[in-house]
Amino acid sequence: MKTSDRYVPPILMTLFVAMVPFVFRLPFWIILWCLFLWGYILLTVKYAWPWPKKQIRLLLTLCGFAGVLLDAGYVFGGDAYVGVLSVMAGLKPLEMRSHRDRMITVFIAYFIIITGLFESESLAITIYMFLSVFVTTAVLIHINHPGGQLKAKLRLSALIIMQAIPLMIVLFFLFPRIHGSLWGIPIQGSGKTGFTDSLSPGNISDLVRSHKTAFRAEFEESIPERYLLYWRGIVFEYFDGMRWHQGKKIPTAAGPEHGKGPVGYSITLEPHHQKWLFALDMPLSPPPIGRMLHDYTLVSIRKVRQKIRYQLKSYTSYNTASDTTWKHQVMELPDRGNPKARELAQKWADDTDNAWQIIDSALTFFRKNKFIYTLRPPLLRKDSIDDFLFRTQKGYCEHYASAFVFLMRAANIPSRIVGGYLGGQVNPYGNYLIVRQSDAHAWAEVWLDKKGWVRVDPTSAVAPERIESGIEEVLSLEEIPDFLSLKQLGPFAEYWKKIQLGWDVVNTQWDIWFVGYSSDQQKTLLSKIGIKNGHWKGPVKWILLSVGMISVFVFLFSIRILKKPSAKKDLVQQFYNEFCEKFARVGIPRRPDQGPSDYAKMIGTLRQDLKASVNEITELYISLRYGHGGEPDDLKRFKSLVKKIRIEN
Repeated sequence: MKTSDRYVPPILMTLFVAMVPFVFRLPFWIILWCLFLWGYILLTVKYAWPWPKKQIRLLLTLCGFAGVLLDAGYVFGGDAYVGVLSVMAGLKPLEMRSHRDRMITVFIAYFIIITGLFESESLAITIYMFLSVFVTTAVLIHINHPGGQLKAKLRLSALIIMQAIPLMIVLFFLFPRIHGSLWGIPIQGSGKTGFTDSLSPGNISDLVRSHKTAFRAEFEESIPERYLLYWRGIVFEYFDGMRWHQGKKIPTAAGPEHGKGPVGYSITLEPHHQKWLFALDMPLSPPPIGRMLHDYTLVSIRKVRQKIRYQLKSYTSYNTASDTTWKHQVMELPDRGNPKARELAQKWADDTDNAWQIIDSALTFFRKNKFIYTLRPPLLRKDSIDDFLFRTQKGYCEHYASAFVFLMRAANIPSRIVGGYLGGQVNPYGNYLIVRQSDAHAWAEVWLDKKGWVRVDPTSAVAPERIESGIEEVLSLEEIPDFLSLKQLGPFAEYWKKIQLGWDVVNTQWDIWFVGYSSDQQKTLLSKIGIKNGHWKGPVKWILLSVGMISVFVFLFSIRILKKPSAKKDLVQQFYNEFCEKFARVGIPRRPDQGPSDYAKMIGTLRQDLKASVNEITELYISLRYGHGGEPDDLKRFKSLVKKIRIEN
């Protein structure tokens, strides 16, 4: 293997380490692309295969870029940027024949690491990013200083990062914050997750299979009872015969005027690339980052593309009777379709004009006909409501909410569907609630005189355990998603659950204190240290003094770690050079390609009288220079032996 080829494995390792966070996000062909090209390069180095010609490299480059553009739909966004860098990471090593090429390849690894910030701002990714920078910097040092020990290169890489940390901390807290993620750049994420602005059978049952966190809720006091944990997100008012759609987005000033027991809490919402904000039913007013609509849902001013945190207060018991403006919009049904459901609802309406009795008739209908709560309902035909009520009788929450609201409207009772989440997992280590996509739920609201909008959950008539316990208590074993069936693993499942909850606490604190560090929090911090309204003159000197002291400390620490060992090794080399010069003066010079052991053998052959002394000096030199440094007194002894040796012609 040529000297230049020895750099290939560590550089490829650097690229691999940098790309690990993207393994499950990149198109599969790009992963195969990189692995194939890297494998070919390693075999080329090992077996001296011919390197690809320029024409072949150009063709591969065009094919790679074309593939990325096709995958991205000809839109060069964040995902395409990551794809281009990954394709380059596979291609560039094919021409890694000079020092310049090797340097460029390593810098590609740095750019790939940076793109990790486009994907996630989680604590795990941040820690891995530092690890990847550490490895890449160590390889960069190795390329420029091929000699020396691996431990020294790793130490230097770590110290370079340590020296940058004080400045990074100062910039994080003091540099003007801009709207965006922790790092000031938009997070691409994994695309839209959660609810959409329409609802049809199967939407929520598909969503509930995901274990992703939707949001976390931290209460000012105790967590309310589970049956009160209805998280309001989006209201569906219009039905076209197949799908339910969101109503007109008419803003309102505040929530219900009358309520009992306001609950204060904070929400840390995961990005879902829509505008709605989730709140405990029923929110009193919108947070500063959003507004409230006439249906008491909250929407953000901007699409939620990164984690956001907001505070709310909600009534768990409320009355909205004063709001009659929009009642007519929740009475509409298509002119045709679902005749059996219309006939059934009309019969109930003919029997009584009491809304509560009609509601009870609908819930009793679900109970007596033994409807089944399932994630795998059969497909519905054209008249989906009739087909569900009178043929399949199997469905998930959206099936029951949709059928119930249709029946209520057919019986002349204003009603609508509310989409959101139900319940959540209490994290005992942090005393907050984790609400996941698997908690997604849909329920109904009906308008009653003197009460206003009243929540009715038809799921409770079929599967009351869903309200009281959770999804895993309702579904059959075959239907439970893998992440919910860990209890089958016995004691290990409990340990794994504790680890997950513990890590979630750490990650949540990271979100609160670092990811959530906003411009408002920065202004508060600066005002505490005397910087108000942009006046820096007074406190700026103390800030600079503190930064300077930290930098000096890190610099001195670096000198202590790095310089002492290198100074010792320089002395060893200095004394050995003196030893070689003594023999050169008597006609026994050391050749450039001659190692210490070979040189000692040559001297021993020519000067038998000095063989023992030369061997002792050489052994000490090798131990001090290439070993673990030898004993504390070895350097003094080595110096003494070199000084004492006398060479006569």
